[in-house]
Amino acid sequence: MDLSEYEGQTSTLALHLIWIIVILQFNLDGKSKHYKDASLAHLFMMNNVHYIVQKIKGSPELREMIGDDYLRRLTGKFRLAATNYQRSTWVRVLHCLRDEGLHVSGSFSSGVSKSALRERFKAFNAMFEEVHRTQTTWLIPDTQLREELRISISEKLLPAYRSFLGRFRSHIESGRHPENYIKYSVEDLENAVLDFFEGYPVSQHLRRRSE
Repeated sequence: MDLSEYEGQTSTLALHLIWIIVILQFNLDGKSKHYKDASLAHLFMMNNVHYIVQKIKGSPELREMIGDDYLRRLTGKFRLAATNYQRSTWVRVLHCLRDEGLHVSGSFSSGVSKSALRERFKAFNAMFEEVHRTQTTWLIPDTQLREELRISISEKLLPAYRSFLGRFRSHIESGRHPENYIKYSVEDLENAVLDFFEGYPVSQHLRRRSE
């Protein structure tokens, strides 16, 4: 980072503080690379940079010395880490809820491959269950940040699943053992997201749809 842009605008002490934060971020970034799971690495960075931001905001003296410009940069960093986490985790899950590959060639309006559709539901169920099993044990200590990330996940996941279910449910329910493929309602997923980031494994399996 080039600190020359801050020279003349901030005190020597403020420059030292900013430099210390830069070094801390560099060290955190190095530690994050030890995580084999990329999603967890992004969550680690988000938690720690958010902690730094909250400490600065909680101290009028620190905030005045460091300034709003650099504080905005730090806020952008933890929000970027949150975005990277979502991409790393949820893009592949949501990929299961696409239409491509489900329609029989030449009959787009009515021809749906039931075998491909069953495999798609199975893949979605397996991926979501794995994410749920793993990420309920991950921790976001800050209550507001934890809730914001859960809401952001729900805003992407639930409409996509609801739409996919609405388009293809009848094709599964007209076949044998539909409960093996449509395992969860939208409400089940909504409740499951509330388990995320509590820092301990849930005592029960992901609840299945009751109907």
